[in-house]
Amino acid sequence: MPPIQIQFRPAFLLAGFDKFFLKNVNTFDNKHARLIMFKKITFTLLLLPFLAQTLNAQNHSLCGQAEVMNNLFKLHPEVKIRFDSLQQSSRLKTLPQNHSSQAALVPTYTIPVVFHILHTGGAENISDAQILDEMKILNMTYQKQNADTINVVPSFSNNIANVQFEFRLATLDPSGNCTNGIIRHYTNKTNWSANDFNAFIYTWPSSKYLNIYIVKSIDIAPAYSFLPGTAPSPAADVIVSQHNICGSIGTSNVANSWAITHEAAHWFDIPHIWGFSNQPGVVCGDDGVQDTPITKGFTVCNLANTAVCNPGIIENVQNYMDYAPCKIMFTNGQKAKMHACVNGFRSNLSTPANLQATGVTPTITNCVPKLEIIALPSTVVCSGKPIVINSYTYNANPTSYLWSANNNALISNAALANPTFTFNGIGNTTVNCAVSNANGSSSASLVITAVVSTAQVTNTHQESFESISLPANWSVINATTPLSLWDITNVAASHGNQSMFVNAENSPGGSVEILETPSYDFLNNPGSIFTFNYAYAMSTAAQKDVFKVQASNDCGGSWKDIYVPSPSFMASGSGGISQLLFMPLSNQWKSYVLSTHPNFLSFLNSDNVRIRFYFKEDSAGNGNRIYLDQINFESPLGVNEFSKSINFNLYPNPTNGGFTMAFTLSDIKKLKVSIITSSGQNVVEKTEEIYSNGQHKLLLNEENKLPPGVYFLKAKFDGLSVVKKVVVE
Repeated sequence: MPPIQIQFRPAFLLAGFDKFFLKNVNTFDNKHARLIMFKKITFTLLLLPFLAQTLNAQNHSLCGQAEVMNNLFKLHPEVKIRFDSLQQSSRLKTLPQNHSSQAALVPTYTIPVVFHILHTGGAENISDAQILDEMKILNMTYQKQNADTINVVPSFSNNIANVQFEFRLATLDPSGNCTNGIIRHYTNKTNWSANDFNAFIYTWPSSKYLNIYIVKSIDIAPAYSFLPGTAPSPAADVIVSQHNICGSIGTSNVANSWAITHEAAHWFDIPHIWGFSNQPGVVCGDDGVQDTPITKGFTVCNLANTAVCNPGIIENVQNYMDYAPCKIMFTNGQKAKMHACVNGFRSNLSTPANLQATGVTPTITNCVPKLEIIALPSTVVCSGKPIVINSYTYNANPTSYLWSANNNALISNAALANPTFTFNGIGNTTVNCAVSNANGSSSASLVITAVVSTAQVTNTHQESFESISLPANWSVINATTPLSLWDITNVAASHGNQSMFVNAENSPGGSVEILETPSYDFLNNPGSIFTFNYAYAMSTAAQKDVFKVQASNDCGGSWKDIYVPSPSFMASGSGGISQLLFMPLSNQWKSYVLSTHPNFLSFLNSDNVRIRFYFKEDSAGNGNRIYLDQINFESPLGVNEFSKSINFNLYPNPTNGGFTMAFTLSDIKKLKVSIITSSGQNVVEKTEEIYSNGQHKLLLNEENKLPPGVYFLKAKFDGLSVVKKVVVE
């Protein structure tokens, strides 16, 4: 495959073997000479820690397997020892032989396979047909059935291996139940993290099945697998592949179709053809296989110029274990090594007992469909508004669907796979679905929570938490422990006597606390602004708390991040860094206007917007405190009239420096002035002052500190706010 399309994992095999002994092994025709060779191999094994250090210094841009394996070896040295032992044993079992003459004596090994499709209903939920196409490709490439082997260059045309592996989908699961070998899991794990060794929760016993995980994305490379004996656990002993390199149809294509062939060879103990290196084309390397010449590896197919490492010795650029896009073969030496693996570390796979236990011989065909039902984007919905509930079936095709629900829910097209529901009542409703075919039926259910779909706040509302209990329609959710949650406190306030806070000094590492507001009607209150005050201190300079303000316009079914300041930004001008318990003074509160943030623009046209304050404690736990106060939804009703009555004006506007705010009061008022950027950052905040009746002029930005841009000036007169845009050129 071209390098711009596929970047495979490095095989983590021994690279420092004496090339003379490995490449000239056929000259050794007596036991004494071979004993000398294996002593040299054993000596080289001792050099592996130093070779690993060399690899760590390389660029890992082509794939992430080396990084994963190095990390694993560092965490678990016993895995490295086991791996070295297995490699030495494998080499002892793969002495050169006349492979072509003995091919007829070698049995065909049958390999039970199960695919786990991890998806969230997107393109990664590939079809059964695409999986069957991949199975066809595996069998074609491992049985020398691909017609393009006629294009193998003369140097290797007599050394094209029929590996004699037959891959078959399992028809019995580990419990002995009927399966088609294609299992679908609705899970966010489809966005795969290769360094999460605890993510392999779907694996069937790796001693009985070749497990192939199909996912949406992988954070290090399009595909990877663990070599025999190196997986951090039996559950991790799998192949992981992105959906778009599985098979040659559907979301994949012919150019990407050899990816799993490549990874399966790794699973059967075959390294990259250049051996112990993280990149092709960098250093001449040896894969430890007798009949593959030393090579740097290739990413292009210049078949006329492939004697790079040793003049006159053509390198096997067409090998499946190279990166070049013209890969069409294995060698007989690679075949011998795979056979040693299937008779060694993976010796249970192809035994008659295992083939019977996995339903490979004989096959089972009378399966019942299995079912998952999913409400997107969430099981929390707006009452009275229709939503689609999706079904995902696997194992066998259903011939009928039957949906039902309690609580007087309305169902449209109850006999279809994805019907529409309307939940008019408030609270929980149980939805059921049953699917069936001639062999039987299965069912699934889920609970839908319908919440009020009309706005709970329709006009100006100010909340400073002055009561002894949580205000109406506010909620605290996801509290990790009663010792740490959003709660009312009287130790500090930016307005009145109380505020909300998280006493994070009691928070365990990674705990999440959420404070959710009532729903607001922005649609019918054009020009409304949403503001809040906060105060925060870091316990150390390395503190990595996460504070996010999120919004939802589907009754809390899904949430969008609006404002996500860094801990250092939050602490700056507030509590800073302190080991002392933070109790903010009046000048340590910061104000923020959420409704002017670009991420909030789409919510200004919604009549039911919920907002929540998300706080996640640093993984170390026991940090310092965060406070919230004066959470205000300020409707513009009456503001225009008020603005006119006080002759409110800004000039010059636009300005290239200072500007004046002018107004006339008929009575005494308290005034607080803030200047906010277009992204919602509060850059100027004047101390609240009392102004008498009469004309007033305030000079702002007199020192010309505001850089060019668009700003919003907020003037708050006794709780009634006027907001004006000002442009600094």
